[in-house]
Amino acid sequence: MDLDYVTGMIMRIGVILSIALVALGVIIIVVEGHASNYSESVLFSRTSYVNSSIASINYIVKGFSNISGLSFIYLGLIVLVSIPVLRTALALAYFAHEKNRLYIVLTIIVVFNLLFAILLLPSLIR
Repeated sequence: MDLDYVTGMIMRIGVILSIALVALGVIIIVVEGHASNYSESVLFSRTSYVNSSIASINYIVKGFSNISGLSFIYLGLIVLVSIPVLRTALALAYFAHEKNRLYIVLTIIVVFNLLFAILLLPSLIR
């Protein structure tokens, strides 16, 4: 298994998918003029109070049933943030296959830090 090739493909596909989802979300918002009770001017304002703190998984899934552009944007951001996690998990599998204990331990620490920073830290800061 060529780790560099697989990692490169994951990054390319993830970034392209993320860009496509965010662009689709922006197009939907521009066409409809609003998203999830927020007007287009509020969403695209430099001083907008709308941010990712309102986005829960339920909110995003519910937004897909209503074809909300904001939900597509949030999903695109989730895909973008998940790329380093996938890359690190792939490296962990590679090091486990190679039976390299030092890098297995180091990679587990990195995975823990990533998941802690992404999933738990935002709720602790509020």
